[in-house]
Amino acid sequence: MVNRITIWCGSFCVSATTAALWPELPSLNLVMTLAIGGGVLLFLSKCNFHFQTISGEKQTSWIKFVLIAVSGAFIGATWLASLGYWHLSWQLPQSKIQQDVTINAVVDQGGCLSGQKNAELSLQNSVNALNAENIESTANSSKLKPTQRAGHDAGEQRFMAYTVKVNALDDLALRFTRKMTLSHRVTGACLHNGDKFTATVKLKPAYGTLNPVGFNRQQYLASQRIVATGYIKQLHNDSVVHNHSTRHNMSVFLSTLPLNQMRWFQALLIGERSLLTKDDWYTIGQTGTAHIFSISGMHLSIIAMTAFYGCSAFIFVVSSIMKRKSAFINLRSYVLVTLVSSAALYVMLSGMALPVVRAFVLLVMGVGFAVFNNVLRPLHMGVFMLFTCIVLFPLSLLQASFYLSIGAVISIWLLNWRFRFQGMPWYKALCCMQLGVSVVMAPITLLWFGTASTIGIIANLFVLPVITLILPVALIALMAGYYLSTSLVPPSVDFSVWVLLKIDTVLGWLLTCLSEAASWRISAIHFYPSTGSMLCLLIAMLLAFLPKWRYKWACVLVLILPVIFSFIPSSPTRWFVNVFDAGQGTAIALTKGVHAIIVDTGPMYNGEAPLASQVIPAFLKRNNSEQVDMVIHSHGDTDHAGGKTAFKDWLDSKGIQPSWISPIDGCERGRGINWQGLTLTFLWPEKGNQEDSNAMSCVIKIDDGHHSVLLPGDIERASEYAILHAEKKQMTVGANAGVSSAQNNKSQFKRVVVDADVLIAPHHGSKTSSTDIWIKRVSPDVVIYTQGYENRWKFPSQSVFSRYQHYGVRQFTTSEFGFIRLEFAEGGYIVSSERKDAQNRWYLPRYTPRHLISSEFEVKKTDIFQAKHRVD
Repeated sequence: MVNRITIWCGSFCVSATTAALWPELPSLNLVMTLAIGGGVLLFLSKCNFHFQTISGEKQTSWIKFVLIAVSGAFIGATWLASLGYWHLSWQLPQSKIQQDVTINAVVDQGGCLSGQKNAELSLQNSVNALNAENIESTANSSKLKPTQRAGHDAGEQRFMAYTVKVNALDDLALRFTRKMTLSHRVTGACLHNGDKFTATVKLKPAYGTLNPVGFNRQQYLASQRIVATGYIKQLHNDSVVHNHSTRHNMSVFLSTLPLNQMRWFQALLIGERSLLTKDDWYTIGQTGTAHIFSISGMHLSIIAMTAFYGCSAFIFVVSSIMKRKSAFINLRSYVLVTLVSSAALYVMLSGMALPVVRAFVLLVMGVGFAVFNNVLRPLHMGVFMLFTCIVLFPLSLLQASFYLSIGAVISIWLLNWRFRFQGMPWYKALCCMQLGVSVVMAPITLLWFGTASTIGIIANLFVLPVITLILPVALIALMAGYYLSTSLVPPSVDFSVWVLLKIDTVLGWLLTCLSEAASWRISAIHFYPSTGSMLCLLIAMLLAFLPKWRYKWACVLVLILPVIFSFIPSSPTRWFVNVFDAGQGTAIALTKGVHAIIVDTGPMYNGEAPLASQVIPAFLKRNNSEQVDMVIHSHGDTDHAGGKTAFKDWLDSKGIQPSWISPIDGCERGRGINWQGLTLTFLWPEKGNQEDSNAMSCVIKIDDGHHSVLLPGDIERASEYAILHAEKKQMTVGANAGVSSAQNNKSQFKRVVVDADVLIAPHHGSKTSSTDIWIKRVSPDVVIYTQGYENRWKFPSQSVFSRYQHYGVRQFTTSEFGFIRLEFAEGGYIVSSERKDAQNRWYLPRYTPRHLISSEFEVKKTDIFQAKHRVD
């Protein structure tokens, strides 16, 4: 019976997990068919079993197991599809998008904490906020600055980001509360977790930029069941009902103590990581100890283990004092109740963090099995627990924490099964286990974060035991100090503070060592693999751990080939134009083999340029094109050159010294550069220009003799006319000069002609650009608009969009299609996009800009364009 249930649950889990890769949800008819089919197959498996038993024939168990497995797979797919439809069922009404809306809501996460005066937002919160501003492109985005989460009494201007549960939009009452993220610029009191409030906000559907590498904000929002994002225009202060939880009050109490490592105590004891600085995150990332300082199931297990042994010791001492034999005391009941109660308390203190809640559910399951004397093998227990996690937290399949938790548990079980650590000395078993887990988890961490620590094996061997010892003591001291302070028992409070101060000293030494280790050049490797190659590597590791069998190592070698091939640069006979999804900004990478040219480095928001500092370097590394030969900025506006400093810092760290070109330095009409077999021709501005503006943007044409791409920056109609006039004038001069050589005439013409196969829309598609004559002269097959979703300028303009549509030009917006890749070869070129091709997922829907829906131009499924000859 247990085997059959395990098979059914295992098939359910495998099928459900594949939902993370589905390009779209199955149709409702197919979902109903799967549900009915799963039930029928399960019934048939039962009938098959009874029939064989009654007839006395030899049981063909494999048929029964196949029926059970297929039934579980059908039901698993049905469950995830149903949850997917439920998640997508509620969409922000069109009438509420980017309009003033009054909401009633409760702060769920991100609320401020009193007493925190000198700290920064966590790196992840900063990234999320920056992406939010990037997408929203609000009028005053440049004025928003990330700040600490201060309390009611703070008076300085701050930028906050809340996750809220909304129960009403204007007069529309929601049957179920919906989660949304709201940014808020506050000058006085801010909101805390649990506070109820009414506010006037501007909202839009949950969305995000999408590039081959970097933080996937839209997937993160979907995993959190967040359906909309926006910002608070006006908080109705008289409507705020503060509801300070015990967790908040403990955090306030902790923040008043004279602790040097305050932010680390907040992270470890309360689960509040907003105080960790960028340097902190860098340190724990490089040393592979991030999981230790982020509350998770591991921390819950430490608390549960402490409660178990502490309660057992207490009962033993009490029974010894009372001179009663332990046999008369139901030790297990007392211990299990204490264990579950302690774990539940820690879950509440963690702010109900999903990894902790998930671990608590599994702990309760384990206790339940123990109470009812159900002895299960580790395999059966693991499958049941995984099944429970997927049923209760289905969208956690989109989170890194799910795969890290499951991967760690499976690797520990697999290593223990294969190498029998029970028979080894404890210190040897510990080292071997840490080594094995680190190796097995490396592909998962690389896939999600692009970084794997090389010193994490050693760092964890030292850090984990220390944290295991100090965490329970610090938590008990904090709780004792907090509750006794409310009871006015000063001596006890002083003792609790003394304990925390001693722990603060130990933690300071530990963090100093970690910081020193993180500064080593070999502390971590950075690699950005594809999902397929990492899955192959994980399977190869699994096969390597299995007992020896024929062709085992041949299979392992074949499976690691995709990883090996990922280090090989693309063919030097092909060249690529990579248009990043930079929100309301532009960033383009021209790559060929190991070489690259960067045209614009994207926007800067809140003093940060995540695209230039993180996404572009990661992409170049993944593409094996880190040899940057030139960096060209079309002009100096922050939406094009905002990442200049950040990208230069990265280049300096790599020892790369490219040429820097701008409208006032190196970019002048008539200049040509031969680069890797391509010709880069500068068409604007004129020689001697000293103006760095939209009108004087550097206009570049890239040509391989067969195909060409035109990058016009932010030029407007006057510049377009000037370029076309200069072209006409140049052609006239050439004709009057009586050039006798046809080859020379062709070369002269190519220096100035604007004709191109692909055009990056001037000024993001503004109505001040893309005149009729410009489109006719360029005569592109494809035009790409670099713009942000629901940007306040409504780029691209509907009139411009219709104009290109009139000329039969295929149009792509980065807000709808995400990152766009152009691959050129002699026979033609291919246009592919991140949302439509590489990351086509049901939870990453693409939205056409609303103001273009009436004139939407349908893009055909094939994006292969054959070269054609044009005569002007």
